[in-house]
Amino acid sequence: MEFVMIDGYGGGDYTAGANFAEWVDRMCLGRFRDGAVSDGAGGVVFASWYNYTWVWSSLTFAVTVMLGVFAGKVLRNGSMSRGQKALALALGGAALTVAGLALGVWHPIIKRIWTASMTLFSGGLCWLLMAAFYYVIDCLGIKKGLGWLKVYGMNSIAAYMLLCCVNFRCVAESFLYGLAQYIGAWYEVLVAAFCAGIIYLILLLMYRQRVFLKV
Repeated sequence: MEFVMIDGYGGGDYTAGANFAEWVDRMCLGRFRDGAVSDGAGGVVFASWYNYTWVWSSLTFAVTVMLGVFAGKVLRNGSMSRGQKALALALGGAALTVAGLALGVWHPIIKRIWTASMTLFSGGLCWLLMAAFYYVIDCLGIKKGLGWLKVYGMNSIAAYMLLCCVNFRCVAESFLYGLAQYIGAWYEVLVAAFCAGIIYLILLLMYRQRVFLKV
């Protein structure tokens, strides 16, 4: 993405419509890309509003998945004490975060195209958060008031699918109609919180019914 340029794409250009991952998606997916339509003459017209990339970005998607696997390996390691596991996650998270920030100096942290620096940086933050929660809950035994996290954690796949497949925003805006003019930019925050609340209620019902989606 930094050094290769083809047909005017890439070569260190990370803008939405000119990065290397964009070119790969257009070449590989063609008219099957979201928002793309045929021009009637054998060509393809790509939607200007759609800039998510999948083919090239799948390389770093895989790294994100493997970082989760590695974290799981640490937690399941029977030869390590709980304190050692928390320390390993913290040190690994710190190393990943620093590496991501360092790489981001010339290869910017951009989630939409899932750059390598974003993968390392976000993975590092997740490891640090895992270390913190593991230390507090499993090492110190502090669990009071944290039960609601299990509702999300036990059905994280369901939460993700609900967010991606169901438009809860229309429900939120029906309840919050008219508030935008009074709270400005905070309206979007409120809508997001409302949607998260709806998803939580659904997950809570699933949790109480012992319904869990797994892969």
